[in-house]
Amino acid sequence: MKSWNQNRIMKVRILEFIYSSKQFKTKGGLTAGTATTHYYESEEFKIKQEKTKCFTCSPQEVISGGDYRQSTYCHLLLGLFFCDQVEFITSTFAYSIVQALREFEVVWREICDDIKKGTLSERISLPKMRKAVLSIISPNPSLASKIEESCEELENQNWVGLITKIWPNSKLDATLLAKTKALCWGLPLVSADYGSTESWIGANVDPYLPPEDATFAVIPTFSYYEFMPLYRQNQDCGSAIDDFIEDEPVPLSKVKEGQEYDIVLTIFTGSPSNNSPALSIFPFFA
Repeated sequence: MKSWNQNRIMKVRILEFIYSSKQFKTKGGLTAGTATTHYYESEEFKIKQEKTKCFTCSPQEVISGGDYRQSTYCHLLLGLFFCDQVEFITSTFAYSIVQALREFEVVWREICDDIKKGTLSERISLPKMRKAVLSIISPNPSLASKIEESCEELENQNWVGLITKIWPNSKLDATLLAKTKALCWGLPLVSADYGSTESWIGANVDPYLPPEDATFAVIPTFSYYEFMPLYRQNQDCGSAIDDFIEDEPVPLSKVKEGQEYDIVLTIFTGSPSNNSPALSIFPFFA
């Protein structure tokens, strides 16, 4: 219990590979942008961190920097700088974590050099981002040597166990892809939500299950959902191309167990959309 309390005294960090784009004003004076941009720019995002006492490693200047490669480098640098405080590693989209860790395999020596000297690579050219990151980091040669030693070992092991080796206190990886298991090596993978660009769709009813076995409960208050039945035209399961025939969409109350569907959703502005992944209906939805 004493050890747990001591951990609570330390500031808990979340390594979040999150990115926001620029907002703009419509002719009517409304602020427009992506859903994630609105959230990361909001007071709610700051309040959440204060309330939970879990703080993202990166400042707002990194999250909203507007250059994916530069933001990713800074996310990694700060995630390593605070590696002993990082308890969660997460991202809105799974591929962001995978891409960031692949980038880490290339730039880890440069990052270690920055940690050792308290400097920032010249690859970071955005003034606000540079200033924000340099105000956080400071020279830490012992940490840099520790990370270098771990990375040299991991490089010889094809980076298996990367996350648990570099971030030993991390507890879960809130992501979606089972392919990250080799990088996590024993770290629980959680697929928390099911969503699309236009609207969130559902929540995982049993987060303890592995991502490939996850079942999602559709939240009907997010949007109006219809389900378009899909019938596979090419029965060759080894085919690289999904070849489906679509039927007329049905409401949530009429979905059938075992049937595969595309989701068609209508958001509150009235626009029907269909860019979410195909969904297979299991007994929970019956």
